Amino acid sequence: MIKVFIVGTGNIGSHLCRAIETSQNDQIKLAGYTNSSGYIMPDIRAAWYDKTPEKCNLILLALPDDALSNFSNNLTTGATVVHVSGSAPLSILNAHKNHGVLYIPQTFSKNRQVDLSEVTLCLEASNDFTMKQLELVGSTLSRKQKHINSYQRSKLHVAAVYMNNFANHCFYKAQELLQDAQLDNHLLDALMQETTAKAAELGAKKAQTGPARRGDQKTLDRHLSLIEPSDHDMYNAISRSIKKTYES
Repeated sequence: MIKVFIVGTGNIGSHLCRAIETSQNDQIKLAGYTNSSGYIMPDIRAAWYDKTPEKCNLILLALPDDALSNFSNNLTTGATVVHVSGSAPLSILNAHKNHGVLYIPQTFSKNRQVDLSEVTLCLEASNDFTMKQLELVGSTLSRKQKHINSYQRSKLHVAAVYMNNFANHCFYKAQELLQDAQLDNHLLDALMQETTAKAAELGAKKAQTGPARRGDQKTLDRHLSLIEPSDHDMYNAISRSIKKTYES
């Protein structure tokens, strides 16, 4: 049995605690968790610890990237140590013989449940023993897994930032414009859903439409007159990128 201890109960850590504790796989058990705040998760039966317990054989670090190196280097354990970062390299855990990465390319918020069963887990390990552990733990979360290296994962993480964080910010700016015009925030929900569905089906390059795609400078200029000056750089940068993509 793999007894998993989770360090950090932020957006990802809290989801992992729930997913592992409720797993039907009797080869995996949540041994406990810890966090810097001392917060006890009311829906988790496993115990909160102020330090890593000895009776665990895999430690999942669900920590901010800038905290990983220091925490890992000061962690004394014979257990396998794994981080869940998209951008931190595998080598950041080199202080431990058995170490790996379990990256979940999905967006997490504490109060929103996410179905991970169709998310491809990206695994990397220092050796075969660790990879087998990761595959077993990963199987409790999703039926999809892929082995990738640190360079591939760093590229994947940048792509995820474009697809999720940047796109979400554009959704927010769109909602701001709707509010300014005293329009319903949900007026463009169908457009948002069709945009993502079409990009997935056709490929984003083929799916692109709009004034920048067709070189309609008059419309672009008109748009600039309708948005805040502080947003001009962003609007122009995205428009230039679209134009450049389709230059013949």
